[in-house]
Amino acid sequence: MRRYEIESLIKSFLLFFVLIASLYALFLWQSYNNQKRDFDEKLLNQMQIFSYSPLSKKFDVSFVPYKSQLLQKNRLIKDQNSIYALFDIPNSKNFLLKISISLAKYKHMLAKKNARLFRWIALFVVLIVVVSILLAYYSLYPIRKAININEEFLKDILHDVNTPLSAMVINLKILRNRFGNDRSLDRLENSIKTIKNLQLNLKSYLHNLPKTKEKFNLSKLIGSRVEYFRVMHPDIKFVLEIPDNVELFTNKEAFVRVIDNIISNACKYNKKDGKVSITYKENLLSIEDSGVGIKNPDRVFDRYYKEGERGLGLGLHIVKQISKELNIDISIKSQIGKWSRFELNLSEVING
Repeated sequence: MRRYEIESLIKSFLLFFVLIASLYALFLWQSYNNQKRDFDEKLLNQMQIFSYSPLSKKFDVSFVPYKSQLLQKNRLIKDQNSIYALFDIPNSKNFLLKISISLAKYKHMLAKKNARLFRWIALFVVLIVVVSILLAYYSLYPIRKAININEEFLKDILHDVNTPLSAMVINLKILRNRFGNDRSLDRLENSIKTIKNLQLNLKSYLHNLPKTKEKFNLSKLIGSRVEYFRVMHPDIKFVLEIPDNVELFTNKEAFVRVIDNIISNACKYNKKDGKVSITYKENLLSIEDSGVGIKNPDRVFDRYYKEGERGLGLGLHIVKQISKELNIDISIKSQIGKWSRFELNLSEVING
C-alpha cells in the first residue's frame, strides 16, 4: 500500500472512529447517569431504612439543628468529606437525624457498581476500532480500484509509446548520418528527449524510487541539466551561482527528475527573453524564474492540479513525492506576473 493510500486509510479510520466513538460516548454518558441515579436512590432508601433502626456500622449517625437544615430533608447531600441525608426524629422538633457515609467509601461503592460498565466500555472500544478499520478499508476500495485502473492505463500508454519512440530515435540517427548537424534535427532530438522525460516522470509516478545512492557534484549536475534546457529554450537566460565543492549523496536519477521538472516549468512559464537563476547558499538550492507567477502556490503540489491548459498536473506532484523520499524539504514562493522561486533544502543529502 502506497503512502497516499495509507494516509487516506488513516484519515478515514479516524473519521469513522471519532463518529462512532462520539455516539457511543453519548450513550455511555446517559447509561452512567442512569446507573448513578439508581445507585443514589437505593443508597437513600438504605439510609431511610437505617434511620428507623441504626444498628449496623454501615453509616455514621449524628444530630443537627432542625432550623438550619429545614429544606434539605430526605435527599442526598454532598459536602467535602461525605454524602449524607437528614431525617425527622419522632417527637423531636429541635434536631434532625443525620445519616452519612464518607465520600471515599461512596466512590468505592459506586466504582464497584460501575465495574461491569467499564468492562463493557473496554470491549466496545476494541469493537469500534475493528469496525472503523473495516469501514475505512471498504470506503478506500473503490478509490484504490479507480487509481489502479488509471495506473494500468498509464502503463499501457508507456508500453505503446516505446515502439514509435524507438523508431524515432533510430531514424534520427539515420538522418544525422545523412545530413549532419542541422537545427531542425536538433529540435527533433530535443522533442524526443522531452517525450522521454515525460516517460520517466510517469514511471516515477507509477513505481517506487530506487534506493541506491551515489556521490555526485551539484554544480556539474546542474550545469549539465541547464545545457540541456538551454538548447530547447535559446531565448531564456540562465544564471548559475553554485560553488564547485558541493557534493551530494543521494539517488542521482531521482534528484535529476526533481531538477528537470522545476527547470522545465521555469522555462515553459517564463516571459519572452526571461531569466532563470539557480543559486546555492547555506544548504539551500534556489531556482527562480521571471515568469508569470503562480496563483495558488499551496496547491501546485497537488495531484492533477494545473493552472494552465498544458500538462497532466503530475509534474510538481511527482517532484513533491520524490523530494519526500529523498528527505529534501521543498517550498515555493511566487508573485503573480513577476516571479516564482522553488527552494530545496539539501541539508539531509549533503555529502559529509
